[in-house]
Amino acid sequence: MRYRFYKRRSLFKTRTFHIGCLLFVVLAISITSVCFTHRDFAIELRQVKQPKPSVFYIGIDVSQTVRPDTLAEFKDALVLRLRDFIGEKRVFYHVSVFGLPGCGKEAIADIVSTQSPEDPVTFSRRVERRIREISIARRLEGGQDEAPLTTPLFCFLEKTLTERIGARVIVFSDLVNDDGSCQKQYSFPLKAITKFGRHKEGQIIFLYLTPYAAGKYDTPDIRERLIKKQRDFVMEMQKLSSKGKVRAYFYHIPSYHEKRLDFLRSQLRNSIPATIVEIIRDRISRMIDIFIGPVRG
Repeated sequence: MRYRFYKRRSLFKTRTFHIGCLLFVVLAISITSVCFTHRDFAIELRQVKQPKPSVFYIGIDVSQTVRPDTLAEFKDALVLRLRDFIGEKRVFYHVSVFGLPGCGKEAIADIVSTQSPEDPVTFSRRVERRIREISIARRLEGGQDEAPLTTPLFCFLEKTLTERIGARVIVFSDLVNDDGSCQKQYSFPLKAITKFGRHKEGQIIFLYLTPYAAGKYDTPDIRERLIKKQRDFVMEMQKLSSKGKVRAYFYHIPSYHEKRLDFLRSQLRNSIPATIVEIIRDRISRMIDIFIGPVRG
């Protein structure tokens, strides 16, 4: 009996070892396959040793298809994140908004462009106050301003990616371009995106929300049109990303209030890392996101 017991246990260990080896081989083959067939993963793998980012560009969509409460939560999360850099002289960040009354570049404005302040008082005055003043764009009641309300996403990307080659760009938006009421209309900025993408240290991170329509604009047709525009933009960018033309990442902001703030804080910690641990977590999460997709699909 004792002999049979030891024989069975030895057989069990052997089978377990073989199964473990098989799983390891399958995993190794999967990773190797992804490295050779998925350019995004290979690019991220090469970027593991990239130095800690110290320059950040944040674009905030203030058009009327953005929910005011989600914008407020994003501002809270952004102020909390940037506060962690107080006293770090090497860190520079630039915050701008797009979707103001007007067309093209007229609808884009710089809010903050500064080296990280050296103390909390300066931060509160030069950074926090200006960010908290950001609000959804509206026309003045009774005013004579005829400037249209637009969402110049394509113009914003063309301008920013041309000026910020090699940088880390974070965009909060519903990803809907709408400048149909303007004399000059911008198309998908393919040239600016691919030129930006040639510098592999640069990346674009989209924190995007479901398009919002209120009042008389809240109809099934309008909602469907907005969602289609968003979906088309994401698919076009992901197509370029899969070809290795640009490093672009998309993270959908939850619709539920209970989850949004934690989500935004977590994503901004990854997108704007302040510590070595956050940098490692950011890079690992990017590779996992890319790796899991092909394996599941």
